Amino acid sequence: MDVTASREVLLLTAKGKTTTRLDAVGTAGESRLLEAVADEANLSRALLKVLRNKGAPGADGETVVQVEARASALLAALGRELLEGNYRPGAIRRAMIAKPGGGERPLGIPNVRDRVVQQALLQVLGPIFEPGFHPSSHGFRPGRGAPTAIAEVKGHLRAGHTVLVDLDISRFFDEVQHQRLLARLGRRVGGPACPGAGARDPAGEGPIAGRPPDRQ
Repeated sequence: MDVTASREVLLLTAKGKTTTRLDAVGTAGESRLLEAVADEANLSRALLKVLRNKGAPGADGETVVQVEARASALLAALGRELLEGNYRPGAIRRAMIAKPGGGERPLGIPNVRDRVVQQALLQVLGPIFEPGFHPSSHGFRPGRGAPTAIAEVKGHLRAGHTVLVDLDISRFFDEVQHQRLLARLGRRVGGPACPGAGARDPAGEGPIAGRPPDRQ
């Protein structure tokens, strides 16, 4: 199927209603969670999001254009793998990018197919966890970011607060106990929160669980 025809099919499928709905409050249950993630409409919406973000290929070398050309077969395969418990993420491609203040930092680039699963998970888990975030949390949340954080700081300044404390947790996602984090997420949703237990490192030394997808 060519890319144009594939995109039309994706758009049509993505408009469909997700057959499994989860309660944003309380646990979802493992089977219902996997059904919601593997739902055809949910996976189609996830792939469209990944395609719009573009980004570089992962370790398997497959581009977003190549993935889109085989979208129907890919989404069917991912749905089966997720429901049957056979999904395993591929290796992470490592690249070094310059830091604004000097030096470099490692960038992990998942395969496009794995970015689709990550996005599909986000679309299902996001509404469950979003209500529990602190009102002053602005990072990686829908409708929030640096502009909303700055607006809140300005509000505090107008209220007469004059002391600003800038804190950062160094190497948090490298040092956090991933299995404990995943276990806590699992208790919240009533089953494993991350099918496949995260992306695998390029040396094949096991999963890098819990690490969020990097932006390319």
